[in-house]
Amino acid sequence: MGRKTLMGWLRLAFVMYVALTIIYFLTSIYSRSVRREKLEKGWDTDPSKEGIPPAERTAFIEAGMQAYDKGLKKRLLWLIYVVPTIGFLTTIYFINWH
Repeated sequence: MGRKTLMGWLRLAFVMYVALTIIYFLTSIYSRSVRREKLEKGWDTDPSKEGIPPAERTAFIEAGMQAYDKGLKKRLLWLIYVVPTIGFLTTIYFINWH
């Protein structure tokens, strides 16, 4: 692999990771907002929660968001980086050595 080719691959990798970082943050924000909305709707539609102070509702939502941050769905977002990286490395391998 020549120096020019290597620089081209590195430039492509840099642009790819910048784009993946943007996608990761946007997806993360969207996923968190969907989870928060689900928790809020779950609280609001439960008739047994009627008349309970708003501070308890806030505590319930925050506890749910902390559980989300430690959960599997949050960790699966890292696949946004992993899958394209494997594809990128596989492509480089097959183009240059096969």
